[in-house]
Amino acid sequence: MSLSEIAYAGVRSPLFFILSLRLWQGGAGLLTTLLILRFLTPELQGWYYSFLGVAALYTLFDLGLSAVLLQVSAHTAVGLHWGVKYSPCGGSAAKFSALLGKAVRWYVLMAIVFLLLVLPGGYWFFSQQNVSTVAWHWPWLALCLFTAGSMVAMPFLSVLEGAGQILVVYRVRLVQAVLGSLCCWYLLVVGAELWATVMVSMLAVLCTSGWLLVRARSLLALAWAESGVLYDWRNEVWPLQWRLGVSWLCSYMITQINIPILFHMKGAVLAGQFGLSLTVVNTLGLISSSWIARHIPVMAQAVVEKNWKQIDDIFFRDLGLSIVVFAVGAMILLFGYLLIDGSPLVTRFLPFWPFVGLFVYTFVNLLVAAWATYLRSFRREPLLLPMVFCTLLIVPGVLVATHWYSINGMIAVLDGVYLFVLLPVSWTIWRRCKIDWRS
Repeated sequence: MSLSEIAYAGVRSPLFFILSLRLWQGGAGLLTTLLILRFLTPELQGWYYSFLGVAALYTLFDLGLSAVLLQVSAHTAVGLHWGVKYSPCGGSAAKFSALLGKAVRWYVLMAIVFLLLVLPGGYWFFSQQNVSTVAWHWPWLALCLFTAGSMVAMPFLSVLEGAGQILVVYRVRLVQAVLGSLCCWYLLVVGAELWATVMVSMLAVLCTSGWLLVRARSLLALAWAESGVLYDWRNEVWPLQWRLGVSWLCSYMITQINIPILFHMKGAVLAGQFGLSLTVVNTLGLISSSWIARHIPVMAQAVVEKNWKQIDDIFFRDLGLSIVVFAVGAMILLFGYLLIDGSPLVTRFLPFWPFVGLFVYTFVNLLVAAWATYLRSFRREPLLLPMVFCTLLIVPGVLVATHWYSINGMIAVLDGVYLFVLLPVSWTIWRRCKIDWRS
């Protein structure tokens, strides 16, 4: 095979687009950070990340369904092939179409509920700041509207990804990310301030809608047509959905809610420092998890076929690569932090040791998320109870610790619970389930 053929094959591989997306998100996140430092005041930086933190409540209305659809559609799509405009063909086509239709209607309902609750709730929350110099009302309205729109677009890509169309799905997501970042940067540079928060969700709606209309119109028709098959949502989806939904609620309560807590208790400046630092560390975690993300449908299908050697080979190889990438990235970022220590730039981030604490928390989260992905291939969620228990420890602990010890107390609670409770308990459950479920 010639070098050009090898290069072409690499560009056509799902991993290429997954890594391209994660690397773009990492590089774009870094540039966005620099532009925020350059064009936003410390106070506006806090508003920026608080906007995103409150808007992230959409994950609660998602109820984990976007992740569940990956697993369920992977099982449903066995033997499926594709016709014109992505019309499903084969013995499972009717059941697959019924799954898509149910999922789309669920997301439409959740998008409406999101708007009815979060839009006025956000207005009330941000109005408590009594800051007349920040123009936040119209950007908040636009952010909520486009976030709701992006929820309606979610099921199409999730179902396709689970059905093995990873290459196509990540192409669309890469275009969304690139255009969203470019528009966000432009608005930051021209002084549009909080309007920049709207761009990622807006481009998600526009790009997915455009792709569906041009390349996958059959999926749009199937989403609202009667497939002739009554999909058993209660037994096929709901058992995993509600468990994963509670798990996602716990994840939000552990991470994203900390930004509004700091915003309310300690002011916009510290909330902005936490938001900026968390974005950098989460981006590294996102890139590191790319190797596992690319094989989610393959692992689910290996479970269907009871090919235990295949799922183990894939999982342990990808987990090892993820750990190496995270460790190397963490060392580079922390070394870079020390290089700029003492400069005005570093004051926009958390102090060094709380910053290190975020890496500890994110690394444990990477391991637990990898084990959860493995177990979800069996369409089960046994790590739900540990997550609920840890959330019940962390949320009140964070509120008390933040009040008395500010950011140091918050990070200490997060790291302590994750290291000494969630990590050993999750590993024990994963190891036991891995043995029991196969027999």
